[in-house]
Amino acid sequence: MLSFLLVLCVFELCQGSQRPLVIGHRGTAYLPELTLASQSMAHAYGADIIEIDVCLSRDNHLIVIHDINLDGVTNVADVFQNRSRSDGFHYVIDFDLHELRSLTVHERVRPLNGTQVFPLRFPSTSNVPFHLSTLNETIELLLNLNRATGRQRQLLIEIKKPEYHSKHNKSISSIVLATLKSYNLTQSTDPIILQTFHIEELMNIRKNLSSQLRLFALMTWNYVGESSSDYDFYRSEEGIRNLSKVVQGLAPDHQFVVNYDGNGAIISTSNFTKWAHQYGLSVYPYTFRKDLFLGSSFEQLVEYFWHEAKVDGFITDNPDVILELLQRGEISASSCTTVLNVFLSMFTFLFHIIRI
Repeated sequence: MLSFLLVLCVFELCQGSQRPLVIGHRGTAYLPELTLASQSMAHAYGADIIEIDVCLSRDNHLIVIHDINLDGVTNVADVFQNRSRSDGFHYVIDFDLHELRSLTVHERVRPLNGTQVFPLRFPSTSNVPFHLSTLNETIELLLNLNRATGRQRQLLIEIKKPEYHSKHNKSISSIVLATLKSYNLTQSTDPIILQTFHIEELMNIRKNLSSQLRLFALMTWNYVGESSSDYDFYRSEEGIRNLSKVVQGLAPDHQFVVNYDGNGAIISTSNFTKWAHQYGLSVYPYTFRKDLFLGSSFEQLVEYFWHEAKVDGFITDNPDVILELLQRGEISASSCTTVLNVFLSMFTFLFHIIRI
């Protein structure tokens, strides 16, 4: 009986030892976001999944960029001085691919004054030439890096603002699926996951476009105006239960997962992860940025979300940092297997002795 209890204890320990997944948000924080260089760095760092965003160009090419406008991360205002809309911004959907190819990409700045959003990151004034890429190029980069390194990373594709694209008579989700199909990436076992903030579009992808790919539901506050979806409903228990019929994972603002006090200190976990796990969904909150946390506070944040909130992964600009923190605190699966085998051997030996 004692041996059985020891084996059970070790088994339980091993079961809880698997670390959360690490998702490299826009690649990494160390090179201009979403460039092929940044994606490659995330792959090299060991991110389990690399997250990108796609918008459509005027000639229906899927461009890897976070915003529907170009001004925050490119030199579009210098190259195309008379092509802005009345609001002063230059929109991806107003340019053809060959025009977008002529732009250079820099670290994110505030378009109104040109100041760098994250001052300690790669200098936005650098002369190193980075460029926009297409989804096709990103897919080929991932597949070829997986082949060359023997390390199987995945790609998380955020479909940007489907409603906005629909107003321009473009079905961005259909084009994404067609592009993926051309690489024979259509099944839930393929290294592709789709996500969007427009929850109803996920239902369209699953039910009307008949996609078998894994889907994640992005969630934010209603007041942000990211889409017409009602996130207050979808983060309720009933909403999460409904989503479980369509998606495999939830990607909420981290503030949905824990409760903060007025000073930004965590005071407790919410019911979000509990409800998600109850209905078989994984939880991958965003965005964990080391720039925003001083000293050991980032490590403490990661520890809390891992051990107390029990999230299944982290969407982060710093995949290397979170991987190091997780690996520092985890019991490796191989070690668990070794210990479990030792206990099983001991159990078999003792059982044999008792029989004799």
